[in-house]
Amino acid sequence: MNWGSKIIVGLASFILFIVGTGIYMVTKDSDTLIDEDYYENSLDYDKVYNSKQNLIDDNAKPNVSVRSDTLFIQFVATVNKGSLIFKRPSDGTLDKQLPLFTSTSEYKLNISSFAKGNWSLEISWNQGGKAYYHNQPLYIQ
Repeated sequence: MNWGSKIIVGLASFILFIVGTGIYMVTKDSDTLIDEDYYENSLDYDKVYNSKQNLIDDNAKPNVSVRSDTLFIQFVATVNKGSLIFKRPSDGTLDKQLPLFTSTSEYKLNISSFAKGNWSLEISWNQGGKAYYHNQPLYIQ
């Protein structure tokens, strides 16, 4: 085999590698979004913005902590009703939405069944006729 044939074989191998990589990237759907319905959520962002502004204006930021296998959320006021959304950035199939209702200012949740690692916790609740929204990263050990 002379050097011209080796160049042709090398170029053909490189082209096959590039085409194979392109096919792999197109067939493997790894472009997961954090929100599946991000467009619809962006249309309702005024509600989220107002809820965040209520949180700042009323200084109602909850204190979130994890001790052993329990999540503690300390609210400023009592009687809070809303939802908790746990989002796993690395795997959207592990996302969970749980109802939230407290008659006291403290909420406890057993998180021993949750996968260990990074989570994003979104708390949206109503208290005293006002809507509040708080988002924070959470690490479960």
